[in-house]
Amino acid sequence: MTDIATRMAAAMIAAGLNQPRLASAASTPAALVSQQAVQQLLSGRNSTSKHLPAIARALGVSLDWLAAGRGSKGGKQRSEALIVGKVGTGGEIRRFTGNPVLERIEAPQWSDSPNAVEISGNSQLPLQDGWLVFYGAEQQGVSEMCVGKLCVVQVKDGPLLLKTLHRGARKNRYRLESWDAPTQQNVKIAWAARVTDIRPV
Repeated sequence: MTDIATRMAAAMIAAGLNQPRLASAASTPAALVSQQAVQQLLSGRNSTSKHLPAIARALGVSLDWLAAGRGSKGGKQRSEALIVGKVGTGGEIRRFTGNPVLERIEAPQWSDSPNAVEISGNSQLPLQDGWLVFYGAEQQGVSEMCVGKLCVVQVKDGPLLLKTLHRGARKNRYRLESWDAPTQQNVKIAWAARVTDIRPV
């Protein structure tokens, strides 16, 4: 059992939640948490999950404590951001393996469980090295609110990218633009999440 699994199991006992009830409590209409996701964390099969902020909130514990064993166990006093990877050349996001990096930074007010990626190097000018890009929930499909906006985009059977998303010439395909790479035409997208905040450091 991993450390995160041990902390999660203890918090579930304290909250009186079993796996199905925790999955239900952590779910929102925009982002469902499956019992399988909970079970994989508890078994140690997965050491992280995009659902950690929602799970921590449902358990009433700090995301910092649940994800990394740091700080106090108590519920968060302010929004916390889960940094899931770094943005490099071509807008490609390299996800962290193992535990995500949890930073104690104030997250955007309008997002209960923001994700963030960190700009790496100078390939994303005008964005600078170390800047944080916050984005919404990772959920299937492409919302109309994402079209024409800077988004984190999961290409179907492909990379995770930071791109401006436009409708493509073909149905259910998209054009992806960035500052430092050629435009990609008629790309199939698994999901897109609109960037909600960009924060210099």
